[in-house]
Amino acid sequence: MSTAIGSALSGLSAASKRIEVASSNLANQSSTSTQIGGVTTNKPYIPKDVVQVSLGAGGIRSDIRDVSTPTVKYYDPESPQADSEGLIETPNVDQAEELVKMQIASYDYKANLKSIKIADRMAQNLLDMLS
Repeated sequence: MSTAIGSALSGLSAASKRIEVASSNLANQSSTSTQIGGVTTNKPYIPKDVVQVSLGAGGIRSDIRDVSTPTVKYYDPESPQADSEGLIETPNVDQAEELVKMQIASYDYKANLKSIKIADRMAQNLLDMLS
């Protein structure tokens, strides 16, 4: 039973991490400059993604990585961040995709929580039978 709870706990952790990353991506989807050491730079926010790896003994490991295409360019010659061609880099964040990721992560969270409750109930029933 502890394996089931351990797997579910790793799933809860991964779902939480996915919600956190999607929230950060949404909050920073328009950030065309960032602060590094208190100094504002013309580098846009780099969106993140969560990569999950199944572990052999059960459960998963989740790692946060930069997305493969972090920025897109669009024409805005009036912007102070525009380059010599009038192009500005913005984070490559698809709002609809991030909202779907958050919804799926919330379903995963609920499913893992239900697994923990069921494993707990099974352990309690086993203890009741043995006593």
